[in-house]
Amino acid sequence: MIKLKLLGIAFVMLCMQNAFSQVKTVTGLVTDEAGVPMPGVNVLIKNTTNGTSTDFDGKYAINDVKANSVLVFSYLGFATQEIPFIGKNVMNITLMEDASKLDEVVLIGYGTSKRKDLTGAIASVSADELKDQPFSSVDQALTGKAAGVTVSQNSGAPGGGVSIKIRGITSLYGNEPLYVIDGTPIFADRNNTSLDLGAATGGGSGQNVNSALSGLNMSDIESIDILKDASATAIYGANGSNGVVLITTKKGKRGKATISFDNYTGIQSVAKYYDMMDLQQYAQYTSDLLKSDNRDVPFIFKDPSLLGKGTDWQKEIFRSALVTNNQLAVSGEKDGTRYYTSLGYFKQEGVIVNTDFERISMRLNIETKVNDWFKIGNNISLSNVKQRIVKNDDRGGIVSSALRLSPLVPVRYPDGSYGAPGGGVNGASNNYEAVNPVAYSEYVNNLDKKFKINGNLFAEISFLKHLTFRSELGYDLNAGDGRVFIPTYDNIGTAANEVNSSLKQQDQGYYWTAKNFLTYSQALDKHNINVVLGQERQKSNFEYLRGSRRDLEGNNEFDNLVLGLKSTSEVDNQSYAWAMQSYIARANYNYDSKYYLTASMRADASSNFGPNNKWGYFPAISGAWTISNENFMKSSSGPINYLKLRAGYGEVGNQNIPSFLYQTQFAAVPSSSGLSYVYTVDGNPDIKWETLKSTNIGLEIGLLDNAIRLDLDLYQKKSSDLLIQRPADDRTAGRVLPYENVGEMLNRGIDIKLNTRNYETDDFSWNSTFIFSTYTNELTKFYDGTKPLTANIPQSDGELLYSYVEEGKSLGQIYGYVTDGIFRTQQEVDESAVQVPGKTSVGDIKFKDLNNDGEITLDDRTYIGSALPKFTFSVNNNITYKDFDLSVVVNGSYGNKIYNQNRFYTEALRFLGENQSTDALDHFVVNYLPDGVTLDDAANIAQNTDIPRIDLANGNSNTRVSDRFVEDGSYIRIQNITMGYNLSPEFLSKTNLFTKARLYLSGQNLFTFTKYSGLDPEIGSRNSDIRFAGLDVGRYPLAKTITLGVNLTF
Repeated sequence: MIKLKLLGIAFVMLCMQNAFSQVKTVTGLVTDEAGVPMPGVNVLIKNTTNGTSTDFDGKYAINDVKANSVLVFSYLGFATQEIPFIGKNVMNITLMEDASKLDEVVLIGYGTSKRKDLTGAIASVSADELKDQPFSSVDQALTGKAAGVTVSQNSGAPGGGVSIKIRGITSLYGNEPLYVIDGTPIFADRNNTSLDLGAATGGGSGQNVNSALSGLNMSDIESIDILKDASATAIYGANGSNGVVLITTKKGKRGKATISFDNYTGIQSVAKYYDMMDLQQYAQYTSDLLKSDNRDVPFIFKDPSLLGKGTDWQKEIFRSALVTNNQLAVSGEKDGTRYYTSLGYFKQEGVIVNTDFERISMRLNIETKVNDWFKIGNNISLSNVKQRIVKNDDRGGIVSSALRLSPLVPVRYPDGSYGAPGGGVNGASNNYEAVNPVAYSEYVNNLDKKFKINGNLFAEISFLKHLTFRSELGYDLNAGDGRVFIPTYDNIGTAANEVNSSLKQQDQGYYWTAKNFLTYSQALDKHNINVVLGQERQKSNFEYLRGSRRDLEGNNEFDNLVLGLKSTSEVDNQSYAWAMQSYIARANYNYDSKYYLTASMRADASSNFGPNNKWGYFPAISGAWTISNENFMKSSSGPINYLKLRAGYGEVGNQNIPSFLYQTQFAAVPSSSGLSYVYTVDGNPDIKWETLKSTNIGLEIGLLDNAIRLDLDLYQKKSSDLLIQRPADDRTAGRVLPYENVGEMLNRGIDIKLNTRNYETDDFSWNSTFIFSTYTNELTKFYDGTKPLTANIPQSDGELLYSYVEEGKSLGQIYGYVTDGIFRTQQEVDESAVQVPGKTSVGDIKFKDLNNDGEITLDDRTYIGSALPKFTFSVNNNITYKDFDLSVVVNGSYGNKIYNQNRFYTEALRFLGENQSTDALDHFVVNYLPDGVTLDDAANIAQNTDIPRIDLANGNSNTRVSDRFVEDGSYIRIQNITMGYNLSPEFLSKTNLFTKARLYLSGQNLFTFTKYSGLDPEIGSRNSDIRFAGLDVGRYPLAKTITLGVNLTF
């Protein structure tokens, strides 16, 4: 019986074996991570020629599959999978995107390359690194994302401008990179700034400069590639001197249509306030101020303890503000046409009252493969942007007024009218700038609207197997409408505004480029060749018309200008234009993926230069050696699995100057005899291109199967023939002097990027990225060495010298007096250099006599700090556990100095009716005793305080530009923390609604660790002028933001 059973079992197993060994047909479905079917996937039986491809629906069928066969599934951009055949007739496969950084495709300008084939210094930022961040423009989101890229927000206002410097400072005029979206540069709004409030109010708009990318929806971005060295940027010639930022937007993917919806909504708040005096403290301080001048103290200030806290003006102008973003996108492929279209809405309220930013955007990207050798397509983006701004970063701006205005002044009086500083102790015999900031933000309406169209049309023909011809027309169009209206109102400052005014500006800019390129690409055994020849023509034009009138009949917002008094009319009209013709050549060669060589040449002819210097030629050459591909490295069992050396040299140009400066210019003006012509610009026919020569040496190393990946670059950038307008002197006062090539500049630096795969299991992963950048800058030549580069700042005492740069020094220098504490005894005053004859007293600031001539003069000023950081860094940690993910980004800056001009006012100890910081309570006491202060207390203060005496006359000029107001701007900031949860595919399949869903909670600018006393240490360059780097004059602060968001895919 047992034998019979054993025979039966053996028979069954034999039958199963025979059945299993039979040749079978296997079918199945191939999808991506989102569950979208993937057509065109290669399916091959390993070690055979038997294969097939998936159809349009992602389905496949492969015959003659034998036992022990292995099926190989491969598709460009996705990780190849090898699946053993175990006898099942149906095998459904999910392909994952290839995470290999070496195989990712990178834009290199007029073409693409795999990262492993690069010879230049190029940094990349993926869409995943930008997602879930509530920024109005993408340049704000680049902070800490790439080595060698320094990002500083010039203003925290919604839609505010950003300064981006790639590997230092290369020019005296404009250091912003060239932005290129889907092959089309952004030029049309390069002259575009927010409408200047000063035209209507007598003050400057400060940091109210729009971002050039404010019309671009961040959710539409697929990737960003940043060309850093000249060997990479030389292909852009005259426009590549400051680096190039290449932005690629999303395109349609193979498979059926997918619909995605993204939303986040959040709350913003100010992270920090100045410590200003409340009303009780202000009363005590005012009493001290009056006593110091032997004046009577008003009854209201006799007993400060009877007073309340008064008005906290910072809390009146700052608010909690909402931010929200919504986007609906559809993408896919049908009948050879790939498409991506989106509709977005972004709204950000400002943390200062009556400021906001709103954008509506649309995008349509289409690519159609007409047949095997011909395809056409277009990328087009439309956006409508509206920005409401207030006067800031100015001594009479909103923030400055909130700091300076007396807490005794109410926001509103009982009758509902706005409070205003009066005379004497309640307001400002000395104060001619501060106003009720709440009233001002309500009355003065500054609205800026922009309509933008950006895109391109292209056609591409493939012929003769290895040749491709591409023709492309790119365009960037902008139309602006700016308006400022100031109604009549009662006194909110030092006087009522009895005459209203309105100012309007219409501007338009356009840029177009026509490109034709022929590309030859072929692999011959181990030789790989790629050659590009091209021609490009560009043209840009920007024009504005501005008009204003006063005393309008009505008092309504933005009334028609014709209602104003004709005799008050003011009109201004300007235009800028340039054109360029270019020829381009580039050749890439590599042998066996070991030895690489790239050479390029670009010739540009620009209308900005005269006949003698119209053409500029910009060559570049670079090479690389992938040592790890050598046989002696492949046979090694050491920890190094990837090793590559790079070196490159290139030259680029800069033509970022006003148009036609090589010609002497005249303007027509009305006169009694008709039109007359007046001299306006002294032309210089010999001006020529600024030229930047750059050298780069790079090392790339991967350890432990790329668990550790290090990229190290050392560079030198030498700028020559720097363009600057000739400084005026007594002989040339009133003339518009010519631009000249008079300087040279040198930058040297190091970029480091370290990626680590710290821990990884099936359910858990932890990856980190560390970025470090440092550079030095030097103005090596400027004129004949006798003329410095200077900049003045306005203060209540008039314009004072702020920046002074001469040969051998770096830009971004703060210039002023050096202090040596406080005079604590009369003996110190008598034995020191004469500060201000007959005016210096115990308790005054002691300024150093640097030239030892016995008196303090202008010649005792020196360099008191640099706004340029010694280094910047960022640390990014990404952790995933099952369906949860956590991202933490920390960035920082070290060694940069900030001139806190706010303290000129809040620690002035001289202005009657203006509030002071609480630090001023510890001022040096002389000639009187404040209420409640004993002689012993006064003596103790005299020995320990660094706050000078109160002096209404400011006899010693204690508030002059000096290192007293220079502070350490170093900081460490927790820039972003995001926690997300991805709903499991199993759960989503049951709902039958979504193929992918993610919820997340995110926080930006949550904590900042700094010694800087101001609202925020991230200070860019005022109005993007490098001469005013590090200057804080009531800057609009960055907001702390908490958002909740959802990503859905249908």
